[in-house]
Amino acid sequence: MLVRVEKAQAVSLPQTAVRIHSAIGTAVVSWHGDLDEMDGQHHVEWTVDEDLHWGENIQLSALAEPWLGQDGNHIILRGRINVSEADIAALEVDGSLIMFGLAAPLPEGIAAPWVEIRVAAAGVSLYPFQL
Repeated sequence: MLVRVEKAQAVSLPQTAVRIHSAIGTAVVSWHGDLDEMDGQHHVEWTVDEDLHWGENIQLSALAEPWLGQDGNHIILRGRINVSEADIAALEVDGSLIMFGLAAPLPEGIAAPWVEIRVAAAGVSLYPFQL
């Protein structure tokens, strides 16, 4: 995902906090890249340290469009979800995939639906990479 990154203040994050701006929204997350090259545009990979629990931090979305936002200490991601045979969930958000573990299988009949995922911001990290 291509995002614009700027340093931010967030005492609840374990690493350097950055505010990211994307075509689908903004959020404050942890940055795991070169601090001297942080500000600016970067392609990033997401890491989320929280498994998905249906009905708790993942639910069907009434809206069928990607979105990124923040509600206090939580990051909210909206996208389409697919689950592999190895019970790894891949959330497609604006052309990027974010991988999640599953605490339990998703309910029957859930096949690439639009979902909203709400996870603790302290467990969300971004890693820049070169294309």
